[in-house]
Amino acid sequence: MLDIFSFIYFVWVILAFGLIFLMWYFLKDTSYKTRYYFLFGLTVFAWVLHFSRYWLDPDLKLYEMFFLDLCGFSTMVYPFFFLSKNKVFKDYMYYVGGVFAAHSLFYPNNIEGNPILYFDTIRFFFAHLILVSVPLLLVFWKMHKPNIKHLHIMFLFVMIGGLYNMALSSAFVFTGMRTTLANYMGLWGNTNSVFRLFEKVAPFMRYSKIVNGVPTRVPIPFFYMIPGLIVFYVPLWVLMSLPFMNLKKTPKS
Repeated sequence: MLDIFSFIYFVWVILAFGLIFLMWYFLKDTSYKTRYYFLFGLTVFAWVLHFSRYWLDPDLKLYEMFFLDLCGFSTMVYPFFFLSKNKVFKDYMYYVGGVFAAHSLFYPNNIEGNPILYFDTIRFFFAHLILVSVPLLLVFWKMHKPNIKHLHIMFLFVMIGGLYNMALSSAFVFTGMRTTLANYMGLWGNTNSVFRLFEKVAPFMRYSKIVNGVPTRVPIPFFYMIPGLIVFYVPLWVLMSLPFMNLKKTPKS
């Protein structure tokens, strides 16, 4: 079983790092074209893994075929962003897609308790490994240079991903595919996931509502996450940018 911080969990983490290293090592001396098509092939394979659930996942629910949560959104857009010549899209893969996928890969609470050889556990591992490894290898192989000047756009991308998730969740309830709102990314608040930290950062972003007949203060959906993004992610993105910044001062003439 995959339980957080169990022996199997640490094997899971070591295997993830090991596979990324092996991909880098065996392809680092190949041509640009070979590496380019290899990485693009990984983004396509992520789609294959996603839709293979239709045949191979016995517990699949129809709404899960849509690209759920932010990692699902990243899986959906990666092939198109990879092919684009727009560097902002590549930055999305590095700053947003890769970072959020790393959270899920190294803290897989969504599938905690699953058998390790269960199809959805294996799919989850490789799908998130691809989201992490593609932008990392792009950067390691110097096929893309992240730009700190795009961080405000990365913030906007996360907001768009959040609205996408909320729209999906609402659509599933409206069409009867679900009876309750799915709390993707913790956007609706009151979650037991790591997004509980976001609630602590923004205790002022709450309102009163009746929950099971009891007046309760709950987070304002979506908006309560904005301070947490500023506190946790903007500094992280800055740190991720430092190796690519030219800190040398231009000498005066």
